[in-house]
Amino acid sequence: MTELCFVSAEGGSAFMEELLEVVADAVRTAGGKARTAVGRYPEAGADTVFVVVPHEYFVTIQDADFPTAEQCRRTIGFCVEHPGTATFERNAELLSILGGAVDINHDSTAELRRRGIAVEQFQLGYSPLWDLWGGDLDSPRDLDVTYLGTAERRRSVLLGSYARDLAGLRTRLLTPPHEPMTTARVDFLPGKAKFEHLARSRFLLNLHREQKQTLEWVRTLEAMTNGCVVVSETSADVEPLVPGEHLVLARPEALGSVVAALADEPERERHLRSAAYGFVKSLDMTASARRLIDLASSLSSAPAADIAPARALATSLRNPEDALAVDTPSFDARFAGDRSAAGPASARGTALSARIAQRAAGARRVASRTWEPAAASVPGSADVDVLIVRRTGEVDPDDLANDLLTGSVPPRKVLVGEDGVHPWPRPRPYDVLLHDTPLGRGLTRNSLLERSTASWLLVLDGGMRASEFLLERLLAASDDVDIVHCPVADPVDGLVGALPPEERRLRTLPYLGSGYLVRRSLVDEFGGWNSEVLFEGLEDHLFWRRVAAAAKPTALVQQVLLRRLRPDPDSRPMDLDPHRVWAAVESAL
Repeated sequence: MTELCFVSAEGGSAFMEELLEVVADAVRTAGGKARTAVGRYPEAGADTVFVVVPHEYFVTIQDADFPTAEQCRRTIGFCVEHPGTATFERNAELLSILGGAVDINHDSTAELRRRGIAVEQFQLGYSPLWDLWGGDLDSPRDLDVTYLGTAERRRSVLLGSYARDLAGLRTRLLTPPHEPMTTARVDFLPGKAKFEHLARSRFLLNLHREQKQTLEWVRTLEAMTNGCVVVSETSADVEPLVPGEHLVLARPEALGSVVAALADEPERERHLRSAAYGFVKSLDMTASARRLIDLASSLSSAPAADIAPARALATSLRNPEDALAVDTPSFDARFAGDRSAAGPASARGTALSARIAQRAAGARRVASRTWEPAAASVPGSADVDVLIVRRTGEVDPDDLANDLLTGSVPPRKVLVGEDGVHPWPRPRPYDVLLHDTPLGRGLTRNSLLERSTASWLLVLDGGMRASEFLLERLLAASDDVDIVHCPVADPVDGLVGALPPEERRLRTLPYLGSGYLVRRSLVDEFGGWNSEVLFEGLEDHLFWRRVAAAAKPTALVQQVLLRRLRPDPDSRPMDLDPHRVWAAVESAL
């Protein structure tokens, strides 16, 4: 009997490894012989046929472990990517060296066949390995909305646009960077943890990646198997699913309001949950598993192909060890440091940068600083002071202050620093520090800190707006940690600050900024925020670098509770001489 050996790449995606295990289980159920392996192809008998996900396996393994031409002849490509993505094109090129291929999607099967590549359709279906729910319609679900998908600008902008619709719901958006995920993270749940998460979630938001328009079948089946109602942007290739009966489809811009409306229709939600689970249970993978077994048995007479071109392609696409996603957005809208393709600054830029620093240093010696107390304020219930600094290019902080003071858990007081901005004189419900000329965000924030008395500080920038539940949700996650933060919706970049602090990532990009709740004791331990003119715009980045280096405990609340207008600051040294300033960050730590 032909043995099918499903091989995953070491260091590859845990998601692909899980999927191949599910297919191997279906082969065994169909009466076939199957095993799984990780890494290089294992020792095999004469009747062994290998199964790999080409676009990941060949690009992830080391060149020394690349299969031989004979091994490739006895390999079936298991294809999961849709047309319209770079990974589909990579997959199509690599299939030329393999003995056969199957594909889980109708559109990609048709496109591969159009290109002359022989491929069989593999219909995914119910797997007991996915089902941690069991169909109990009365089981409790403590999460209203979840999202599981790697970060991408289009997706992030859409998720940010749903903030107000989802504000009153219990939401958890898991948006890891587009990198191989091998182990559990706060934003990535493998295997059992993912299925448990889906089994406690009411709705799954689903958005497409890149230019694809077809349904994400694996994610959809995993959710339905665990009773999580799928609400997806309009998709092709949904048959035999029936929209409105098994899942809900809508325009991507409307998904937030659609989910919010469904959350108020428990009977409709219950019907969708029940119908979807029944549908998935009716999808039997046995027939597809038998076709896979038959395809494996037919490979014995296939000729070996020249693998040199595919091997060269895989080598050219292989990422360096510990490579980071390049599409993670900077928190700073103008950042052009390590991730920038631009060359070194010009001599004029360096001179202008030095002139700005000199002018700011002189302004600090002579500038006037005036405190205006709040016209009237009622201390809130939380032991939290809010520090807001407005710089030129940021809008009036009145709306933000009102968001916080009228929120579900109001702070003790709000302190605002108007740094070189001249607000219209009027009574305000917060203390205001006025600088007649710009002195810097770090220096201004440290001045606000001197006036603060609370145990916790909520650190924000001007130009932001907050959910009424911001402080409530951040405080709820503050046990046993020093800092709690959440994603911030940016109209251009989507979600910024949406990842946990990682020292290796912070070394290349200031992806974390303001919008965090921090213990006053930690700020005191750090001596406040960096106030050097050279690092204007990097005050929070330097703070997060120290947090990561000291391994301070943090929590990420995965709901969009803050929005901001696109900041447009005056020129700063890091805008004029970005690489020199970024290089200087290391010596400042």
